[in-house]
Amino acid sequence: MKALVADDVPMIRRLVEYHLKQIGFEIANAADGAEALMLTTSVKYDLIVLDIMMPEIDGLEVLRRVRDGSINKETPVIIMTAFGDSANVKKAVQYGANDFIVKPVEQASFRKRVTDVVGPKPKENQQ
Repeated sequence: MKALVADDVPMIRRLVEYHLKQIGFEIANAADGAEALMLTTSVKYDLIVLDIMMPEIDGLEVLRRVRDGSINKETPVIIMTAFGDSANVKKAVQYGANDFIVKPVEQASFRKRVTDVVGPKPKENQQ
């Protein structure tokens, strides 16, 4: 399974990548929204994780554009942010997010939410 992780903070990106690799994902990453959008035009992902506040194009706009007809329009998307205000939650839901996580990302909770959104872990499917 393939996941795209987009966050402008390298440490957060590495942490999310680590958690996703532990449950069997291959990872592509983007340091900003423009790079994330570019990657969504050429590869079909099984999961996209987007930070809201990124340079160039924010995560909500990336989500809106992905849902507006890209090859990933049906791909589950988890939005992450340090600010869990209701306006961002409302926009994320309106634009088609499958889940919304407030940072800091806690390992067990993050993995459960990924499993809830994507389905059973790839490693479990092989049993």
